[in-house]
Amino acid sequence: MPWPRWRRPGGDGPMAFIECEALSHVYLKGTPMETVALREVTLRIDEGEFVALIGPTGSGKSTLVQHFNALLRPTSGTIRVGGVDLTAPKADLQAVRRQVGLLFQYPEQQLFEETVAEDVAFGPRNLGLAEEEVQTRVADALRAVGLDPAVFGPRSPFSLSGGEMRRVAAAGVLAMSPKVLVLDEPAAGLDPRGKAEILGHFRALHAERGITVILITHNMDEAAQLAKRVVVLDQGRVVLDGPAREIFARGDALEALGLGVPAVTDLVRRLRARGLPVREDALTADEARAAIREALRWS
Repeated sequence: MPWPRWRRPGGDGPMAFIECEALSHVYLKGTPMETVALREVTLRIDEGEFVALIGPTGSGKSTLVQHFNALLRPTSGTIRVGGVDLTAPKADLQAVRRQVGLLFQYPEQQLFEETVAEDVAFGPRNLGLAEEEVQTRVADALRAVGLDPAVFGPRSPFSLSGGEMRRVAAAGVLAMSPKVLVLDEPAAGLDPRGKAEILGHFRALHAERGITVILITHNMDEAAQLAKRVVVLDQGRVVLDGPAREIFARGDALEALGLGVPAVTDLVRRLRARGLPVREDALTADEARAAIREALRWS
């Protein structure tokens, strides 16, 4: 079906910002190396959503999000971003790319300027903005990721910790003022403190600025704690799509795909299997604690 089942196209509520219709992508088509990465994906993402995109390795997640700002073009099907049909011959792809910011895995490897401030300023300067506006965007973007511009701006990005470098890379994307932020495993390789800090900043950006966030992750706990909606891909197809609580309640289906459920969800499932009448849809530690207390009261 072309739309998530809990929404009504054309009705009241958020407007669609990204719309894929029967989107397919084939790498090296017509060659012996031909690989089908996406198979007729139909998907709608509304303004202001926080969506987790999960699936086994090779399921098409990264290929899909690279269509969102026209880094890749569909082999067949259509995609519209902000109302612009990216398959149209005269589509303004540069304008779309300014609206959709992609932060790939290990983005700190893309840092190259002598100072943090210059690195964050690179994108806005390429837009031809006045220098005063560039500096305002740099300061705002650094603050948004928890870095003091006065302290970190003059420093070399290569003198920072891994988590700080990751945040500088994110600031460089935010300085472009995107409407959509696509995060491909943004906490990969960070220690627990670094993971908590950077994910907390992305959560705050979504809450405070209303930025649409699309999170690719293999970590089910991250998906459950951050996203309201989860989209599951397998072999280039969308196989599950719904509210996070509903998707993670389908543990058997996820496990059949080689995925899992959040740790607390797994805990309450195991307790229920042992006879404790605990609700199975807990996603956070607080919810699990409350569910266990409630079950113990009635057991």
